[in-house]
Amino acid sequence: MNLAEFTLLRAQAKRLTANPKATGPRTESGKIRSAINAVKHGLAGRGLLLPGEDAGEYETRLDGIFASLAPRDDAEAELVALVADDVWKLGRLAKIEKGITLGRIEELLGLTATAEKAGTTGNAITALGTALVAWSEQPYPTEKAAEFTRRYTAMVGAVDLVEATVIGVPAGIIETCNNVLAELHGKRGEVEVPMFAYSALFTAARKLMTVLLDRGHVEEAAQEELRAAIAGIALPNKEELAKLGKYRSMLETSLQRRLTALDQLRKLNAGNATNEADLGRAKEYRLKLRVVA
Repeated sequence: MNLAEFTLLRAQAKRLTANPKATGPRTESGKIRSAINAVKHGLAGRGLLLPGEDAGEYETRLDGIFASLAPRDDAEAELVALVADDVWKLGRLAKIEKGITLGRIEELLGLTATAEKAGTTGNAITALGTALVAWSEQPYPTEKAAEFTRRYTAMVGAVDLVEATVIGVPAGIIETCNNVLAELHGKRGEVEVPMFAYSALFTAARKLMTVLLDRGHVEEAAQEELRAAIAGIALPNKEELAKLGKYRSMLETSLQRRLTALDQLRKLNAGNATNEADLGRAKEYRLKLRVVA
């Protein structure tokens, strides 16, 4: 997860404010209802969920909020939908903040010798793995033509990369690989591929891969320990934190205003406590405002 994946946050729903150029309703009840009518709630947009976000999780969260706040009419239902919108965005913001911190950890880890060493081993594993896959493809080349040259070149490059960059690989395995490669190369003018050598190289290269994979596991464990140590000092960029803090404040203010408006609207309504019938209607409103399939 990184910050770029979350920078396209959907624009907030219109604020619950009346048109300043209009005289508008004069009663408190009328003002609140007018404000609600001026809002097209955020859930109406198909772009609410960003790529990678779980629609099922969103639906569950929305169901819970509607059941908890139990709207009793269309106006309350739209306000509850707006509340759910802000709650979802606040949850997303927490993930963004976590992503920034994790990104900073990886950035600092990347500056260490431990990460450099692991990266070198990883590159060698990738190169050798690609060469092994090509080497084992069937049918096997029986003549030193284009297909054999392709496989041979990839294997030579992979073995050379391991020998040149990965420190501590048993010299015997490298030597075996190089000797068999020499046999495969043979003398000028030889056309037939010596299949015993072809098979022997595959066996030697697999042993080399086993050594690299074991080393890779050890180096990854070392990186995990280092990540844990870096986490205590991996402070995110101040500018990024400031932007997120401003956005969080805006969301929290929006959420508080909507909850206040919902409370005021309920006081202006019948004023009765929520009952079973209200809970049933809440589910109906939830389905009415459903936008995620």
